[in-house]
Amino acid sequence: MGVFSELGLHAPDGPIMCVAAPDSVLAEASLMKPRPSFASTLLTAEPTARLVWWPEVVHLEDRFMARLQWLLATSGGKAWLVIDPRDEDAPLSSALVEALQRSGLVVGDAVTINSGESA
Repeated sequence: MGVFSELGLHAPDGPIMCVAAPDSVLAEASLMKPRPSFASTLLTAEPTARLVWWPEVVHLEDRFMARLQWLLATSGGKAWLVIDPRDEDAPLSSALVEALQRSGLVVGDAVTINSGESA
């Protein structure tokens, strides 16, 4: 199973925007119809009802959290932030939750993905 299916994200349910996705996600997305949209950074992402982002420690700054908040407010959407513990640039989940709460975003329950990632 891939990250989309494990998070319950199916293409026919509406648009999905992936931000800074790893190569393994690109392979899974290529099999979906319609395919998700991709952005290399949160700053180039577009408002989309469902956003999946692989943030790094440097993205915990207020300006990135404000951008995420704007994207979600504009689209009326929801976001899943995926942390890969094998990625040395990935933030700790506690630091990510703190940054999200500081920006006024509501944080849901964490989901563990079979690949070892959490969202």
